[in-house]
Amino acid sequence: RPTPSPPIHRSRAVADLEGQLSAISRSHKGQATPAAFEETLSCIVGHIARLFEVSLDEVAVLLRRHRGGNEILRFAYPLEFLRAGRTEFPVKGTKPSFAGRTLGSREPLLVNRAAVERHLDAFEKIPTQERAGLLIQRLMSVPLWGGPGNPIGVLQVSRKGPTPEESGPEFTPEDLAGLATTGQQVGPYLLRVTPRDF
Repeated sequence: RPTPSPPIHRSRAVADLEGQLSAISRSHKGQATPAAFEETLSCIVGHIARLFEVSLDEVAVLLRRHRGGNEILRFAYPLEFLRAGRTEFPVKGTKPSFAGRTLGSREPLLVNRAAVERHLDAFEKIPTQERAGLLIQRLMSVPLWGGPGNPIGVLQVSRKGPTPEESGPEFTPEDLAGLATTGQQVGPYLLRVTPRDF
């Protein structure tokens, strides 16, 4: 298992993250460019990885889109998925996804035995710069909110490994509540920088 980033204190981290996201927005003059989008995503994911002591490839950002009358979720992070283009799946597919469940219910989801639940697992097998594809064993999945009543996507934090024990400790309800707050906090920033053609 790769060495996770060092943890950061949660209350201080909230203010730090908002300051960093505001600075990124100012540096790009509030424009929704691919560079601003990637910089914002990297800032958010780096913050979350430190906060929950996970690797960068254990954080996913999926944004809601509509195509051909269907609602889809498209990967914005990991960046390898974003740069590969159109890595997406239907919210209501033949194989259920944790992200689809989260968006449909608009509620946070905590699963500490993810590998044994039937779910869309194709993306877990794709290698990233961090390492070869590994099974998600533990997962938190929360809505990303662009504003009140406006879910724009899903934010996920996982622990990957060959077995649940090797992946790391279980996530707690307190962890889930912290991630849900982050999903509310970062959504408006993501909404502002998402390129129109994403």
